Amino acid sequence: MLRGSQNQALLLVRSLNYITRGLTTVKKTASKEEKAKSKNGNGLEVPVEESLNPNYLARTLGSNYRTWAAALEKHPELKTVKRKDLLNSYETLKSLKYSVDDIVTKPMIIYYGASTLSNRHSVLIECGFQNVKIPTLFKYITVINKPIDMLKGHSYIPYDVNVSQRLAACFTNVQLPDDGQLADESITLKLLRQTLLNAYLRERLQMDDADLQKMWRVYSRVRHKSFRSVQDIIELLTTVFKFPLERIRKNIFLLHADADNVRRIHREIPTIYGQDIRDIGYRRPKILMSTCDSLKQTLQHVRSFGITEDAVLRCLEVLTLGPDTVLERLRDLNEIEEFQVLGSNPRVLRLVHYQNKARLRLDYLNQLKVRCASLHILSCGSETFAKFARDGSDRTKGRDIIVYLGNILLKDEQVLRNLLSRHPNWCHVPVLHVKQCLEYLLSKRFKLNEIFNNIHLLLYPIKRIEEKLLQLQAAEAMEELQLPVADVHALSNNEILTLILYLIESEFHFTGDGIWTEQHTHHVENFNNLLPDFPESLNKVYKYGVRPSEKLSMQHL
Repeated sequence: MLRGSQNQALLLVRSLNYITRGLTTVKKTASKEEKAKSKNGNGLEVPVEESLNPNYLARTLGSNYRTWAAALEKHPELKTVKRKDLLNSYETLKSLKYSVDDIVTKPMIIYYGASTLSNRHSVLIECGFQNVKIPTLFKYITVINKPIDMLKGHSYIPYDVNVSQRLAACFTNVQLPDDGQLADESITLKLLRQTLLNAYLRERLQMDDADLQKMWRVYSRVRHKSFRSVQDIIELLTTVFKFPLERIRKNIFLLHADADNVRRIHREIPTIYGQDIRDIGYRRPKILMSTCDSLKQTLQHVRSFGITEDAVLRCLEVLTLGPDTVLERLRDLNEIEEFQVLGSNPRVLRLVHYQNKARLRLDYLNQLKVRCASLHILSCGSETFAKFARDGSDRTKGRDIIVYLGNILLKDEQVLRNLLSRHPNWCHVPVLHVKQCLEYLLSKRFKLNEIFNNIHLLLYPIKRIEEKLLQLQAAEAMEELQLPVADVHALSNNEILTLILYLIESEFHFTGDGIWTEQHTHHVENFNNLLPDFPESLNKVYKYGVRPSEKLSMQHL
């Protein structure tokens, strides 16, 4: 009987475990679905894209359900391809005269990007390949590493084709030296192409051995670019974008750029906020590596969130991010209060570009009870941030407050700075508090011009303002203050705000110390003693900051 009871108890425990697991799974699924429901800049829900399925592939590309079902079962990674990328790859293959029947012989071919497929096909044609089939294109890397005589033996390249001469002829603007060793067909296509490309870059870009070694070490994929595309982008950069040769050598990754795409950028996005796209491309060459469609989409996302293109010019790096990444980070600006208040700042896109770093820093400073995290501190260099964190001075230079109030009150920034500077502690107040205090006063029916006339009140804790506002409602308040009025209703809003400020500061002998809350009476004098280590996620000198040295930590024990 005892054993039966134990068995029943065991079954009950197992059942509870199963139920718990089931609920957890449901919760996780619901959470994933919730996260999947994204919104655009106007707050409208955007349908989440489904993964590729046999029905969609058969309907869009052709062939039949069974063929694509077998392909997806054999190559499940195909399901991760975005539909937009799939269609681009398919259109490229179609333009190269491949049918859907050709594609299904090697369905993984559509896993490659459109530009990769187009470029690889161009390379094979430049090398003398005839009738390039899908399996050959799919095994491009293997093929390019084979000796030329072997490729001719397998009828990939006709015997009468002089591969080295054919490749050298792709470069029309320079005369390459005649090297007898290049006629040796026992070398691989890869080595032959690299040798010829080196000769071209020495001649055209005046690159020396050190330059070439660095390029092959860092940007080895250049060897897979077609010669005509390399020459095309160099001519476009030097003639249209006016890049001197030294500028291209220092940004040699530009050899990867698609000349047709760069022409589209020049044609379809001629200016950003009045600045010529050629000047922008010169300042930040990496922008020219983004697709034209991506740049247009990113600019549209920025505009849809009420951010002017002027802000883009202050942080051109944002154009090097993918549009989906930019959209996601712009949404985050509206979810994190400390970021939201900086939404009108002309440098707000620095928070988009450095958002991962900014969020980590914000969390870290919150651990330290540091309230004044300015946009500059959240996105500055590692050394500057580490110095700010360790100095223990919880203050800013007031720039964020000035910009925020300038946009809300429609006042000149210098006028605002001159006014606020009369308060000795104004730089110790976070811009988020100023925003919250302004919103509180507006909710109490005070107008913007009345708040501006008593602007220093925005620096004070809302709790204290609320207390004094209630105090003025009391019948004996006017009598105690010896004012020549019967009650608070006889006072103008301007006078009420001035009185509130007077009542707060009278308790602190008009020193300006009324801005401190009970939790933040003063900034911490022995701040370094309380400083924790940087989190592991911040332990990257070049990215976030540096950990305090062990020696320093030991001194504080």
